[in-house]
Amino acid sequence: AVASGARLVVAAGGDGTVRAVAAALAGTDIEMGVLPLGTANLAARNLGLPVRDLDALIHAAAHGEARPADLAWVSSGAPDPEALAAVRTPPGGWARPTLGAEHACIIVTGIGFDAGLVASTRPRLKARIKWGAYAVAAMENLWSPRLGMSLDLIGTDGERTTELLTARTLLLANGGRLPGGITLMRSATMDDGVMDLAAIDTVAGLAGWTSLARQVLPPFAATYSRPERSLGRVRLRRGVEARVRLDTPA
Repeated sequence: AVASGARLVVAAGGDGTVRAVAAALAGTDIEMGVLPLGTANLAARNLGLPVRDLDALIHAAAHGEARPADLAWVSSGAPDPEALAAVRTPPGGWARPTLGAEHACIIVTGIGFDAGLVASTRPRLKARIKWGAYAVAAMENLWSPRLGMSLDLIGTDGERTTELLTARTLLLANGGRLPGGITLMRSATMDDGVMDLAAIDTVAGLAGWTSLARQVLPPFAATYSRPERSLGRVRLRRGVEARVRLDTPA
């Protein structure tokens, strides 16, 4: 489409399709429309598109006014083979392409619990119960290990900071809205040139996850307690570039 001189490309599918099309159009002056036909449709939700109104979506793609959106680029460094062998293979095997490549990220990339959740979500279940399949996978991954990590972050002011964190999952996000009314990051928007990060940790078993649920579900979505006083701990950061080093592979 780019080579043929198209002025508009419509990504019709789920978030994986939207991400792939966005990667191909990045850096060009070609406009992209989104027709969300997937399960969670996070890109469409965070862009404020009417997810369930097909006629309105088609009208927006064909006649709407284009606006710029951010795109992040993510690369992973594979550990040595012996260390990688210790990482549990998800049901169905690894996604392709796997470790070592660079990927576009239009909404969120995650390490730990989030990655395990996505890797273990079963396609057949998604076809039957839609985004509820992610909730099932989330329950299966509640006991994912806590990860030690160092985070090097270049902030919005250009200053570099380094800190040590322990978290069940680290999210690097371009949008903070999820299905079911869940909001993880109020400040995460797709056109501000800034990446939002959330290091999410839980302690004390199910009590920690219950504490976290109260902080991300309506009516208190993204209203976080002070981490040192909560069993569900969320630390928020913002920046333009991040490098994460894990103590153990994940």
